[in-house]
Amino acid sequence: MRVLASFLILCLILPFLPGRLEAQLVTSPINLPAGGISSASLSTDIPKGAIADDYVLGPGDQLEAHLIVGDNALVLDYTFVINPEGKIFFPNVSEITLSGLSLGKAKKTMVQAIKRKYKERFDLSLMVSAPKKIDIYITGQVGATGLHSVYDGTRISDVLKQVGMAKGGSDLSEFVYLKRKTNNGSFDDYKLTLRDIFLENDGKQNMRLENGDILAIPAIKSYVYVYGEVARSGTFGFVVGQTLSDYINSAGGPTARANLSGVTVTRQENGEPKVYHINASDIIQRGMDDKDIEIYAGDVINVPGNFFYIPDFTTFLNTILLTVTLYATVAK
Repeated sequence: MRVLASFLILCLILPFLPGRLEAQLVTSPINLPAGGISSASLSTDIPKGAIADDYVLGPGDQLEAHLIVGDNALVLDYTFVINPEGKIFFPNVSEITLSGLSLGKAKKTMVQAIKRKYKERFDLSLMVSAPKKIDIYITGQVGATGLHSVYDGTRISDVLKQVGMAKGGSDLSEFVYLKRKTNNGSFDDYKLTLRDIFLENDGKQNMRLENGDILAIPAIKSYVYVYGEVARSGTFGFVVGQTLSDYINSAGGPTARANLSGVTVTRQENGEPKVYHINASDIIQRGMDDKDIEIYAGDVINVPGNFFYIPDFTTFLNTILLTVTLYATVAK
């Protein structure tokens, strides 16, 4: 019983210990990495997911072919890259022209060529392992303007994520614009909404980019979310260069109950949420500006509360008196 009473007293006193002791009880703050990408280039990651059968092949496409002849008596694996003439050389078969064909039609063409070589039954599987590169032009209110090479099959959403204009905090009612050259030399214009591109999974809006496309990206308003033990939780407009302390101040500052040593910032990185633990008491209460970190569009800031919180000293004294009385009763 005495041990239990002592534990209760310790829990009551702990919130009133000096801030330096509190800082020693939490994990050291983590410095956040810089966000965004270099304005000089876009990431050229291969589009995720299998290339569909209607994908049109061309010079630079890398193909993987798996050929089984007979009853597993002969298994052959090949890697082909379509050359500038639009052809591949299939060993022991012939040169085969594939440029301009869909992936599905290319497989049928290869099957016909192989039949002239192998009389036995065979099975062929064919896939695009690395799509060719295409050139697109990006203009508008982003840092990565200019001419860029991306993999064929890249969708508008992939580019918008890379230029940092369509993260979780973006206003999805905004528009982006696409200009695509037609066969007669004119341009078709497309007005596309972020909501349809990202939320509705609309393939007609989230279009595959083609060589020569011009993507115009206007200034897209983004947001930062602050909630927890602040005076005014809610959504705040994203401003480039603002820090954690700026957004906490914009939310009216921390409440008396706030546990600044346990602040978290949740950020989307590579499509996955990542949580950073920040000791904001060093920044706000001790003026350590070097530990303040920059906040990016879509970040979620959470200021937790102290589990043991007593609003004023009178309440604290009354609680201590109650605990001492309880301890004396138990000790008897």
